[in-house]
Amino acid sequence: MNKQISCMDTEQFLRLYPEKPENAYKGQSGRTLLIGGSFGMAGAVCLNILGVQTVGADYICCALDSSIYPIAAARFLTPVFYPMDETNWKSVLSEALNDKISAVAFGSGTNRLPYKQELLEHLLRECRVPLLLDAEALQLLSSSKELLKTAQCPVILTPHIGEFSRLSGSDAEEILKDRVPAAASFAQKHKVILVLKGPHTIIVGPEGSIMRNNSGNPALAQAGSGDVLTGIMAGLLTLVKDPFTAVTMAVWLHGHLADMALSEYSVHSFPLESYPQLMNRFLRENSR
Repeated sequence: MNKQISCMDTEQFLRLYPEKPENAYKGQSGRTLLIGGSFGMAGAVCLNILGVQTVGADYICCALDSSIYPIAAARFLTPVFYPMDETNWKSVLSEALNDKISAVAFGSGTNRLPYKQELLEHLLRECRVPLLLDAEALQLLSSSKELLKTAQCPVILTPHIGEFSRLSGSDAEEILKDRVPAAASFAQKHKVILVLKGPHTIIVGPEGSIMRNNSGNPALAQAGSGDVLTGIMAGLLTLVKDPFTAVTMAVWLHGHLADMALSEYSVHSFPLESYPQLMNRFLRENSR
């Protein structure tokens, strides 16, 4: 492995994070489509929305099962919602994808979605913008990796070590001995951006680019943290044109804001709902 491993920091992030022009209008920087949640798991897609809002992507579209639409719509007022069910999901999704979308995220909280397999296959065939697959979408792929060959867009996969073990068919303990070669081999073979989550998350691109993250702390070891990260990634994939750059920025920011939070919260009581406020503090402290 002779590729140089790079890192993100505050200076790089701020240089890459786009300024909002004085003549900005809604949707000028693109629209983010989130597809997530299922009965009993509305919180996952709500945390996705929170993540997108954290980075300031200002036009959020959300396709979700009709059973949880009232919950998400009561919690968030600004997204455009696309409620769907087993009878109409394909037409609803086609409408959403045609709505000037710049990035798509799918998978958070979709464990109980009856049509999740068909939805994943449809996205891989029809999506033409960066497609982020997380959580249950990774579980579906673990038994059908050949679907990745049908992708018509850049694909980003975000497994933790257990999910990556199932995806790759390799033993988790063996992967942990040296995560970089395992992640790089998978990313190059399947032509994806792979985000191998955990302490010092590894991000690798299909052409061999490697980023090792240096932010974050144990406060992130809680349910829902990955759903917020998915939203942050989706938002930055909307705002930043290069997918690998956007993903590395997102992983670093997710950890850095959690590091900032320890000035106020303990690692045992860090509320994920504080992410937008932490981002506001981060930007104001850096005159943005």
